[in-house]
Amino acid sequence: GFDLQLSQDIAGLGGEVNYLRTEIEGGIYYGLPFGFRASFRGNAGYIAGWGGDDVRINDRFFKGGSSFRGFDVAGIGPRQLIVDDVTGEIIQEGDAIGGNVFAIGSFQLEVPLPLPESFSLGSALFVDFGTLGVVDSASRQSLSLGDGTSLIVDDSASLRVSAGVSVFWDSPFGPVQFDFAQPLEHEEYDKTEEFRFSTRTNF
Repeated sequence: GFDLQLSQDIAGLGGEVNYLRTEIEGGIYYGLPFGFRASFRGNAGYIAGWGGDDVRINDRFFKGGSSFRGFDVAGIGPRQLIVDDVTGEIIQEGDAIGGNVFAIGSFQLEVPLPLPESFSLGSALFVDFGTLGVVDSASRQSLSLGDGTSLIVDDSASLRVSAGVSVFWDSPFGPVQFDFAQPLEHEEYDKTEEFRFSTRTNF
């Protein structure tokens, strides 16, 4: 089967914040022999200010955690960095500031476990990939700290990739998921995460 969802939010009709945010999300699921199931899910979003407004940091997209396995919550995307003015070396990693554009895809192969159904356990192999970036020019301006270092924002919007294994359990308290992930492509300053526990919903 498949599912598809498109949503739009507009702010500024009577308020002081002006933006238009668009997101699209969907998935395709295909049954295979011997209880295997393949799927692809993708989602993307874009937010832009209007009426001369830039997008505020709390209105931008933040990705990671359950939305991008292998990375911590707000673990990818534009980030404040303190760098050496001469060498460009990263001295300290600062806060994530979110992005105005993102696109994330995920391939997954559900693998049946050789266990009785009463165990209510399942597993899957996955590869997640995507990017997050593009902030307004005012948020990309660097600031000299006066000690040979500067505060900058890295907004490279480079590709991130992770792969791993998920374990599903239909527990008495509801379906839960354990993700064991390894980032394969990432920036030096990204916040990675090799294990995550979360709740789960089924299509």
